[in-house]
Amino acid sequence: MVPLACLLLALGAAVAQAESPALTIFDEVAQHLRVAYGGTAPVHPSLLLPSARAALVARCARVADCPESLGLAALEGVLTDLGDGHTRLIAAEAVAEMTPGAADGGERAVIGVVVRAPLDGLGLVVLDAVPGSAAARAGVVRGDRIMALDGVSLPADAGERLAALALAVARGHVRVAVLRAGAPPREVELVAGPSPGARPPSLAWVADGVGWLRIPSLMPAEEVALAVHRLVADAAAAGAHALIVDLRDDLGGTYDAVVAVAGAFHASVGRLFVGPMVGFGLRCDDGLLRVVDPFGRTHATDTLADAARWIGELVVLVNAHTQSCAESLAWELQRHAGARVVGEVTAGVANTAVQMLPLSNGMHLVLTVATVYDLDGRPLPTQVTPDVVVLDDPLRLAAGHDDPLETAIDLLAPQRP
Repeated sequence: MVPLACLLLALGAAVAQAESPALTIFDEVAQHLRVAYGGTAPVHPSLLLPSARAALVARCARVADCPESLGLAALEGVLTDLGDGHTRLIAAEAVAEMTPGAADGGERAVIGVVVRAPLDGLGLVVLDAVPGSAAARAGVVRGDRIMALDGVSLPADAGERLAALALAVARGHVRVAVLRAGAPPREVELVAGPSPGARPPSLAWVADGVGWLRIPSLMPAEEVALAVHRLVADAAAAGAHALIVDLRDDLGGTYDAVVAVAGAFHASVGRLFVGPMVGFGLRCDDGLLRVVDPFGRTHATDTLADAARWIGELVVLVNAHTQSCAESLAWELQRHAGARVVGEVTAGVANTAVQMLPLSNGMHLVLTVATVYDLDGRPLPTQVTPDVVVLDDPLRLAAGHDDPLETAIDLLAPQRP
């Protein structure tokens, strides 16, 4: 398939000379915002930057060698006023966590659990145990609840619970107390190891003729697309009459994955990207992938091997943590593939595309560079509204009840043979 990320953009560093660390970082980020911002905020950042810079200059006049932290604070004020859910600054430490091994040439050690800290309950609820990880090998599964680490109960504060887990994993070895609905408490010893890599799509059976297709991430694009088409074909070959596509907690990925995956459910899928430095489109027509210019002329093609097409009943699961490209995929299946969407209103960044831009201080700017449209030229909605609203409560999951999934199965019940 076309090896194209969400958007690729080469931007030069800011050329303006600044007289302090604070103004250096401010001017560097400001240049990107002025030149390349392509989002839907009611006020363009170029209108917010002059007054923010003037205030920063005035403040720096009273501070010797005005520190970078003041420039970052001024930028955060600009981004808050901008109100774009995508555009933000990422600390260098967070960038290193997103790219394991960046700091020392080796992979970051993990135990392989994706968890949520319930705000109104204790412990950490496991949303996923990554295949091949230490947690998965120890028998930890979705819905398990981590209550203690190395014999110490997790704190009451949700953020502190997550921090405690990260600290324990960083030590390389952790004893985890696990609760599972209907089973006695147990402890498992987990040794952190290299990341098992991507979280691939998976297919399970939840009722007669009903497949549960989980897509935890849309990265890497080609692998995800090929896996989804293969699993859709497997479900059809097994006689399934309905599929539940689960996009809960999917933080997105790339738009070429959106287009290619949606092609397993609809004959003609595409996205158009429009911004001050961006103007192109992606299409998938019966397994033929194309990159097109704003006039519809094809500039690159590829063929999706073994493309499948689902023709049965379709339900899509989303929650408040379904983000970005995953929202775009859910909307595509809802609008064009006849899917009923079950769950919570999604995160709200479905209609724009971003680029991560490295900064001179090791941080990154996640910048909205384009507004996204469908093939008919209509802008995508900011978020996906479910046809059936169901709270995706981690405490209910820990108690043995996956309410959105159970609702989806009930919706399909009249169609069962």
